[in-house]
Amino acid sequence: MNNVGGEGRFPLTVIVLTRDEERNIAACLESVAWADDVLILDSGSNDGTLDEARRVRGDVRILVRDFTDFGDQRNWALDHGDIRNEWILFLDADERITAKCAAAIMSAVKSPGRMVGYYLCNRYMFMGTWIRHSSLYPSWQLRLLKSGRVRFRAEGHGQREVTDGPLGYISEPYDHYGMSKGIAEWIARHNEYSSREVELLERLAGEHWKVVDLLARDPIVRRRALKIVAARVPARPLVRFVYTYILRGGFLDGRAGLVYCLLRLAHEIHIWAKRMERRYVT
Repeated sequence: MNNVGGEGRFPLTVIVLTRDEERNIAACLESVAWADDVLILDSGSNDGTLDEARRVRGDVRILVRDFTDFGDQRNWALDHGDIRNEWILFLDADERITAKCAAAIMSAVKSPGRMVGYYLCNRYMFMGTWIRHSSLYPSWQLRLLKSGRVRFRAEGHGQREVTDGPLGYISEPYDHYGMSKGIAEWIARHNEYSSREVELLERLAGEHWKVVDLLARDPIVRRRALKIVAARVPARPLVRFVYTYILRGGFLDGRAGLVYCLLRLAHEIHIWAKRMERRYVT
């Protein structure tokens, strides 16, 4: 593995998962221009995603593979991406690493101690503003990891990490533009996600949990316990709306917060309806 950054860049491999991201890829790649190695794993884009990526960064490496799920896609990139650095950052095309987040990442990589990975959180940007409360900030995802020490497995529409060492947290957030391709595209994408969430919730509803986990200091343990509880809650869509918009202060995010919470409510209704369909429609 390379330990020296080329052209003054920092020794870090950035892996970006893409599909039809012509609108987002330039800003994404520009936000990690400081990293010395960037790999795109594309899932068969039909627009100018890859041409735009090459235009923005001439040394970008590109692989193409049909999409299965996020966990499997990340694992495949780790196995077949000719990883050139000890540390790897996973990024989606609609995400941007801010200057402060980049500095925090570089600091963590330089002095990781025993850590084999780090959770990062994002600022969800919508309607020109950060919707801090409605998006349940901070929501942690394992994005920075040491090569050979972390694997992923599918969970709902996302993934869950499997690791053999301690994990840390980087508090400086990156920016996430989840609706950058429009609300219609977001709804279509989340219709697919809701079907995967049904599988996850059915499994979580049968898992054992302990009340003490809801009070754990580790936010990942707390979040896991909360997911198990939420999978069993009657009227889940309404409960989530009340929780995000009122209890978590989503109303403080103004009009953008209200629109976002209503969109999330619709998504939860779709999940609930699909669970009912599974149980009662033959």
